[in-house]
Amino acid sequence: MSGYMGQYVIINLSTGKSTVKKLDDSFYKKFLAGYGMGVAIVSQLQKPKINPLSPESVLGFCSGLLTGTGAYFAGRFMVVGKSPLTGGWGDSNCGGFFSVEIKRAGYDAIFITGKAKKPVYLVINDGKVQIKDAKKLWGKDTIETEELIKKELKDEKFQVACIGPAAEKLSLISGIVTDGGRIAARSGLGAVMGSKKLKAIAIKGTQKIPVAKPDVLKEINKKFLASFKSTSPIDKATVNMMNFLSQIIARTRVSVPTQPSTVREIFKRYGTSGTTVYSAFTGDTPIKNWAGVGYLDFPGVQKISDESVIAHQKKRYACQSCPLGCGGIVDIKAGRYKGTEGHKPEYETLGSFGAMLLLDDLDTIMEINELCNRAGIDTISTGTAVAFAIECYEHGILTKKDTGGLELGWGKAKEILALTEMIINRKGIGNILADGVMRAAKKIGKGSESFAIHAGGQELPMHDSRLDDGFAVTYSSEATPGRHTIASNLYNHLYRTKKQFPKVKKMLKNARNSTTKRLTLTAASMYFANLFNGCGMCQFGFLSGSIPLVDYINAVTGWDLLADDYLTTGERILNMRKAFNVREGLYVKNTIIPERAQGKPPLQEGPLKGITIPINEMLNEYFAITGWDSRTGGPTDIKLRELSIDDLFSTKKGK
Repeated sequence: MSGYMGQYVIINLSTGKSTVKKLDDSFYKKFLAGYGMGVAIVSQLQKPKINPLSPESVLGFCSGLLTGTGAYFAGRFMVVGKSPLTGGWGDSNCGGFFSVEIKRAGYDAIFITGKAKKPVYLVINDGKVQIKDAKKLWGKDTIETEELIKKELKDEKFQVACIGPAAEKLSLISGIVTDGGRIAARSGLGAVMGSKKLKAIAIKGTQKIPVAKPDVLKEINKKFLASFKSTSPIDKATVNMMNFLSQIIARTRVSVPTQPSTVREIFKRYGTSGTTVYSAFTGDTPIKNWAGVGYLDFPGVQKISDESVIAHQKKRYACQSCPLGCGGIVDIKAGRYKGTEGHKPEYETLGSFGAMLLLDDLDTIMEINELCNRAGIDTISTGTAVAFAIECYEHGILTKKDTGGLELGWGKAKEILALTEMIINRKGIGNILADGVMRAAKKIGKGSESFAIHAGGQELPMHDSRLDDGFAVTYSSEATPGRHTIASNLYNHLYRTKKQFPKVKKMLKNARNSTTKRLTLTAASMYFANLFNGCGMCQFGFLSGSIPLVDYINAVTGWDLLADDYLTTGERILNMRKAFNVREGLYVKNTIIPERAQGKPPLQEGPLKGITIPINEMLNEYFAITGWDSRTGGPTDIKLRELSIDDLFSTKKGK
């Protein structure tokens, strides 16, 4: 048994009891770890159709198959459970240093059920589980919580995952925070943790994570790192000219495919903030709640991008086992947190609070970023909720009476900051917005539904589906709708699945035209992403380099499986997550992206001018490729049997 610990723990907060469950090698070969393990276990422990905020729900923290083994980019963990935001499968992926401690403590995953009578936090030390009183922590922000727990335990080696005030108030767009600002933000799983009165998990361990072939692993790492560390003059020149090139692309709509080495140079130099100008001008970033044009409506984007952000950075940092180091700690120079330090705002935050709101005040965005990190709330969803409110105000659907006197408007820093606080604290109109734009639109009505940009209740990320229709398919059909870190036309190119997996070449032989080819590659990308997420790998590693994933898995585990075997494992995990949605009644009709994100009506100017996505036709074609039911958008009985998961899931009617 190598690479994994062979067991997980179930902690019942209602009874205070913990139970360790053993797993054999066959389980890991079939499901890996990460959210493959997560969906397999949650589906068995949790009854269908329950309220995700009820004591009976199960919340999991899952480490990756390769985490802690020495494999590069393997430092991710996944929080899993039923999403209170969408009503289907929920998972959220996070980096930092929490994941490896799960395994060092002796487990591959921690599953929590029940509900404490009063606020508590868990301490897990080398497998020993304790439940401690968190009364003094309740109401504290995530930074304070982490500091106070380490002080109480008198040990800085503990890694802490905790919720902030947003999750305590059961905001459906709240997440779970670790490492002082890294957040498992999507799917609303912070609210599930809050509903259980669980403030935090503090974990550490000293157990060794076994590796089957350590010498082989070292050789793989040496070879990979030699290639990954190299940077060509062309990549440096491209990044130097990127903002200028984006303006040409915006007007000509002609671009050159991005190469992994260029992505690597951007991330090394700036982190994800380095793409902000380029994305805003070329049509990748949604502008003005998906109704604007970057170079026309938001010419001040340079103020919140690359060099402007890095000017505040005091040091770079990398997550566990990461050779890239795209993260950064910044000095906060204005606002309530002036004189302190925090995490650098990522591209998604710069997009959601910058381009979406036409806000080019970086100091305000940095204050909001820190505010959201401390509150434990998703910046994508929160920024989208603010954009929704501004547009409702602009059209007279909301008034000053509704907003508590705020005169909402695009680019108005003071008002945007104030509304963000109202959402976090569930004050006034913020109480409605704190559960996402789908629910807010249902409550407000008056035509506000057309301004609510979401898929199945989850707000869309900062990558425009009209520029890359691979995102349109992924947002509409992924198990956690609106997910941007799985598949797209861009990712299809950077993942190189055709080169890595013979199975993909066979799949492409059935592609009768360019659209079918793109959709086939999107399916392959989805399988691949589910594979590397099961391993605890960071997507950025695959976007910026050629990670030898199959070699890694075989060296760490001692297995001798073929590349196509692993791609099938990824396909199995994806189908399990989709089957969970079918079980819960979340069908594709509920998760299709809204008309504005389809280009209905199309924009009249800019790089996305005239583009409309034929989403229904694309989904039908995609489902034919994946073997999914066009009615449910999930696997048929035939597909479940093919992947040997019919014992866990079955549909009422197969095809």
